[in-house]
Amino acid sequence: MALLTREDLRRHSPFAWACLAALLAMAAWFWSLGKGNAAMGTLVATLGCLGLILPPRERMEVLPARLRALPRWLDAAPVLATLISSPGYGLNWFYGVNPYDEVVHLLSGALAGAFFLGLLMADGKPRRTAHLVLAATGFGLALGIGWEMFEWAAGLIGDWTDTWTDVLLTASGAAIAAALAAWQQGRDG
Repeated sequence: MALLTREDLRRHSPFAWACLAALLAMAAWFWSLGKGNAAMGTLVATLGCLGLILPPRERMEVLPARLRALPRWLDAAPVLATLISSPGYGLNWFYGVNPYDEVVHLLSGALAGAFFLGLLMADGKPRRTAHLVLAATGFGLALGIGWEMFEWAAGLIGDWTDTWTDVLLTASGAAIAAALAAWQQGRDG
């Protein structure tokens, strides 16, 4: 069997591919601004995202069943998270007096929460709203703390207020994603 078939490509998310194209455009934009490191970093991130979404996971029996059953529209989540954070690194927007850092943490938390919920709900069983929100909030909290620990280890961290608000915003984004998923679940069935 072919490594990647037409059927595999039909399953892919058009929105994820559009986000990948936008990442390539952003890399070109950074290059045109004379920000070669940002352009190269964005290109490497694009390749990483391509590596996440391109494999035919539905046919890869070595993967856990939940990962194989993950809806393909969620492939856009890591690509979109990369797309919204790239200007922060490429143009130093994370360090300005603006709400960019906060917005990125909230949206990235929501995207990561949606991905987590996709894995949680891949078995098709209905879940109570409270369960979804608590699980996603716990995941967002762990993700936010983990990210802030990475920032601390890499010397990127701001002050204490920045740290706890970033964790809170990441967890809040995941909780919002859970509330939306629960609302959608209620609408569908």
